[in-house]
Amino acid sequence: WSMPENTEHPTQKPEKLIAKLILASTPPGAIVLHPFLGSGTTSVVAKKLDRQFVGIELDEYYACLAEKRLEHATSDRRIQGYGDRIFWERNSQPTASSSRKQPYSSDSAAPRSSMKE
Repeated sequence: WSMPENTEHPTQKPEKLIAKLILASTPPGAIVLHPFLGSGTTSVVAKKLDRQFVGIELDEYYACLAEKRLEHATSDRRIQGYGDRIFWERNSQPTASSSRKQPYSSDSAAPRSSMKE
């Protein structure tokens, strides 16, 4: 993975990936539990997406790292590859017209199933 929020944790995931999971499975204000917190990516993204969070980490070094990342998430709520409620493809940049459209909003059609009923 290549991500600007890289830490030294060996299994860190990109914030964009975690954001997709949190948005797909919880409403704003819900509690996100991560029993193997590591460097805190899940809690950081939960905070940026206005969710509550509980994280458990046994390694003191990574627990401290997660705490520092959470402090930073208060002032910087950006998630790389996600903006205006849209996930951008890797190496692409939003344009003025695309940033106004929301997926499946009134100005775009929802994808149709290719399966026959």
